[in-house]
Amino acid sequence: MLASHIRVLWGQDYCEVRRCEDCGFCFSAPYIAGDATFYGLAYERSGYPTWKWEYQVTLDVLKSASGRNLRLLEVGAGDGAFIRRVIDNILPRESIFCTEYSDYGRRKIEKMGVRCVSEDIRELAEVDVGGAFDIVCMFQVLEHMDRLGELFEKLGTLVRPGGSLFIAVPNPVRIKFNEENGALLDMPPNHIGRWNKKCFEIMGDRSGFRLKEHMVEKDGLLAGVRQFLIYRFLRKSQVNGSFENRIQSMHTGYLHRLMQFVGLVGGSFSAIPYLGKEGFGSGDSLWVHLLRA
Repeated sequence: MLASHIRVLWGQDYCEVRRCEDCGFCFSAPYIAGDATFYGLAYERSGYPTWKWEYQVTLDVLKSASGRNLRLLEVGAGDGAFIRRVIDNILPRESIFCTEYSDYGRRKIEKMGVRCVSEDIRELAEVDVGGAFDIVCMFQVLEHMDRLGELFEKLGTLVRPGGSLFIAVPNPVRIKFNEENGALLDMPPNHIGRWNKKCFEIMGDRSGFRLKEHMVEKDGLLAGVRQFLIYRFLRKSQVNGSFENRIQSMHTGYLHRLMQFVGLVGGSFSAIPYLGKEGFGSGDSLWVHLLRA
């Protein structure tokens, strides 16, 4: 069913990944994002990360913000892990508005007393959200979206002059390392765009934003090795009949977990030559802080 739906989205059964020679932006062709049906078929969402690097970087910036009358919008807010800390430290819940597609996440956010809707941010009128915001956050959302001109035009109306737009996307350096060294592919129509600093500078200039800060997450050695081994194992498990594929086809339970461990340990030796290559040790996320002109 998933493959059939992707064919419907694309109007064909394949896509290409292309790269702009001017700015380095990588994108799928056709440039069509996954819809609600795609995500319902591809993922079973029942939990979210409790905290992430980009949350902490943004929270540190917001702690220096003055005034209690600020308003914050988070687009694609998951289960509210980030805004929970904002409520505890910076802004009252009445000053926060969220969008989130998943029913699970939306229910969690509403239990905090924060208004949350499932609409596409591009379709919301200012009156629906109560006016413009001083702070807008998009963590690991932009890479899933098409219609970028529409999106940034909308963001230009939702962020007040002088306001801040915080965005985190997958780190393209880490994606390249993974794909070139046998780890997971960054597959459309889940992620359809790979952003870098220059892309944000260009899009900011076009839509009335100025890039103020840019940071890339760094991984510790053990965390980097662990993720690489897991991603290599999962990539191999996608090949029918492979040892890793047979493990993943087993029923969950003790034996399944034991065999996964054996597979990871077995793959660790063959992975050693890759660990010194460019991109290893670079973390998962790229973060930018844009200011509205």
